Amino acid sequence: MSRLPEPAALVQDTGLAATSLLQKVLVSELARVVVLQDAAAPFRTNAASAPFETALRRSAAARGGAVIAEYKQASPSLGPFALGTPLLPQLQAYLDGGAAAFSILAEPAYFKGSIEHIRQAAELGVPRLYKGFVISEAQLAEAEASGAEAVLLIARVLKGHTAAFAEAARARGLEPLVELHNLTEVGFAQAAKARLVGINARDLSTFNLGEPTAAPLRRAFPEAVLIRESGLATPEDARAALRAGFDAVLIGEALMRSADPSDFLHRILTDLR
Repeated sequence: MSRLPEPAALVQDTGLAATSLLQKVLVSELARVVVLQDAAAPFRTNAASAPFETALRRSAAARGGAVIAEYKQASPSLGPFALGTPLLPQLQAYLDGGAAAFSILAEPAYFKGSIEHIRQAAELGVPRLYKGFVISEAQLAEAEASGAEAVLLIARVLKGHTAAFAEAARARGLEPLVELHNLTEVGFAQAAKARLVGINARDLSTFNLGEPTAAPLRRAFPEAVLIRESGLATPEDARAALRAGFDAVLIGEALMRSADPSDFLHRILTDLR
């Protein structure tokens, strides 16, 4: 645990403007981790079976792609766009539609997330990603205690400490999903020996969208599960990403806004091959 930097130093060293949305979220999380209980010692053994990675690989092999379906009630740019959406019926619709795994927001202030949502989702038996803005061991302890199988690590935030956080996550039985924004961050994920690599189409400093491509990531991570995140507004967008070389897609807002999320997912996964 001592190998990890102080959370305040991480937040101070992001290089982001104080007005950026990501920096505001990080400052909010910094205040939250200060009041979290001291990070508990790991109580779960290292997840050698890697259920999150395995679920994605199985779906990709069987269907031509996998979907990580996200439960998200709000965002910094949109505000509370799906506040009050019942958790378990939404997740059941995802499962009925063929989702391989769930992503569940943990950050409470801007995304209205909760680790209780992660705990409650356990009854559906689907691997879960603790989707947060990890800057401390206390959050990894929180993710472990929630029962999540995987945890998001954002390379733009953690930078050269990404590998240390990945090691600390694995020690708690958590599979690290290392998120990149651009190719300058590839080295951080390689040092972390990431087997789950996401690229976020959204600029996390401004929350504007870009157009990532799978090809250079596949060269850098020939054995990893490559995940396209953000900016997938329609089933056709998701299908295009999978056909362009990504193994999986992570979809949140579009599913939360959909009147029929199960059908949305069926339209992604039907006849992909």
